[in-house]
Amino acid sequence: MKNERDAVVPRVALACVARPTFAVEAAQAGAEKALAELNMLRWSIIGDATLLMDAQAAREAARRIRLQEPDLLAIFCATFSDASMAVTLAEQVGAPVCLWAVREPGPVGDRLWLNSLCGANIASHALQKAGHNVRYLYGDPGEPELLTQLAAFARAAAVRTRLRQSRIGLVGQAPTGFYGCQFDELELTRVLGTSVVQIDLASIFAAAYEAPAERVNAAIATTVQRSPSLRTLDVREVQLFGAAYSVLHDALDKYRLDGLAVRCWPEFPQDFGLMPCATLGRLADDGFVCACEADMHGAVTLLLLQWLSGAAPLLADLVAMDKSANTVSLWHCGNAPACLAREGEEPTLTIHCNRKIGVAGNFAIRPGAATLARLGVGPRGYRLLCAEGEILDEPINRFAGNTALFRPESAASTLLDTIMHDGWEHHVAIVAGHLHAELTEFAQLLNFEVTSVGSIDHVR
Repeated sequence: MKNERDAVVPRVALACVARPTFAVEAAQAGAEKALAELNMLRWSIIGDATLLMDAQAAREAARRIRLQEPDLLAIFCATFSDASMAVTLAEQVGAPVCLWAVREPGPVGDRLWLNSLCGANIASHALQKAGHNVRYLYGDPGEPELLTQLAAFARAAAVRTRLRQSRIGLVGQAPTGFYGCQFDELELTRVLGTSVVQIDLASIFAAAYEAPAERVNAAIATTVQRSPSLRTLDVREVQLFGAAYSVLHDALDKYRLDGLAVRCWPEFPQDFGLMPCATLGRLADDGFVCACEADMHGAVTLLLLQWLSGAAPLLADLVAMDKSANTVSLWHCGNAPACLAREGEEPTLTIHCNRKIGVAGNFAIRPGAATLARLGVGPRGYRLLCAEGEILDEPINRFAGNTALFRPESAASTLLDTIMHDGWEHHVAIVAGHLHAELTEFAQLLNFEVTSVGSIDHVR
C-alpha cells in the first residue's frame, strides 16, 4: 500500500524581455539557460527563449501563451526594459507573475551589460500597482536553490487553478451544533471556485439497499486483501460497508467529484446500521478526499494538501497535548485510508469505539515529516493555518480509531494556544511532507490571512 497520489503539475509560461541597446548576445544566452533550467523541473513549460523587444512582440507572445492557460507567468528580465511589456504580458495572460532578474556578467569597471535587476524592479512596481500577484527571483540559471521559491509559487498557483474546477459532493448536512463544519456555498464558489453537489442522505441509503451483490462482494474482497480483519466482523455490517462503498463510489463517478463531505452520524448508525468511517477510508485509499461530519472546508483542505503533496491526507481532531513531550495527538474514529498505516502492518478494521458497530479503522498513522493545515473562516474571511513537524513512530495506537502523534517544529502549546485563542475549527488535516512554503504562497495568492505556527505568525 503506497501513500502516493497525483500531485498537480504546474503549467508555467516563460516570456523573455530585453532591449537591443544592451548586450544582446549575453541576454540571449541567459534566456536559453533559463528555459533549460525550467525544463529540468519536468513541468509543462509554455513559451520559449525568444527575446521580446517591443510592445507588438509582447502582445503576440501573450496571445500565444494565453491560449495554453498557464498557471504562472515567468518573465525573464534578460536585460533592462521599461514596464510596458511586462504589464502587457501580465494583463493578457491573466496569471500570477514571477520576475526573474540575473546578475551582471561584465568585467569590473565596464558598463552595465544587462541592468536586469533594475528592469525587474520597474516591472514589479508597475505590476503590483496594477493589482497583479508578483514574486521575484534574483540569480543566474543554475545557482543552487534559486528555483525553490518559484517551485513553491508555481505549485500553489497550479492548485489554485485546479480548485477553480473542483467539485465536492455534500452528503447530508453538518450535525447539529457542528458550526465549524457549516459553510457558505456561494462564498466558497466565489473565492475558491469549488462547486458543491448536494446529495440526499436518504437516497444513498435507498441505493445501498439495492446495490448489486457482485459489486458489494467485490468491494469487500478487495478490502479484505488489505485488511483481513474485515472478515471477523458482523456479516450484515460488512455487507452494508460494501454497499455504502459502491453507492458512494457511483456518486463520485456520476457527478465527476473530487471528493465527499459526508454526514456520517447519527443517521448512518441509527437508520442504516453502519458506521461509515472505514467506507470513507476506503474511498480515500482510492484517491478521493473524504471529510466526515459533512465538513466541506475540511474536504477542501484535504484537496489542497493532496494536490500539493502527492500524498493521502487525513482529517482529524486535536484531542491531547503533552507539553513535556512537545506533542499533540491527532485522532479520528477510524476514517484513515489503509495507505497511512505503518509500514508492514495491517490497517485493522473493527467496530466503532463509541457506537459498537462496524466498520471503522483501528491503526496508528505511519511516521515521518508532516504538515498540519486547516482552511477556515475567521473574522476577516477565509484564512489558512499551517504547522510543520513530524509524526512520531508510535507502534501502539494510543486511542481506538486512528491516531497520529504529531510533534510540531514550534512548541505544541503554541499550536494549541493558536487554535483555541483564534477560534479555529475543530478539524485539522495532516499530510506527509513539509508544505509551509506552498501553503503560504497559496494563501497570499488568494489574499487569505495565513497563520504559520512556528514560522511567521499572522501573515496577510
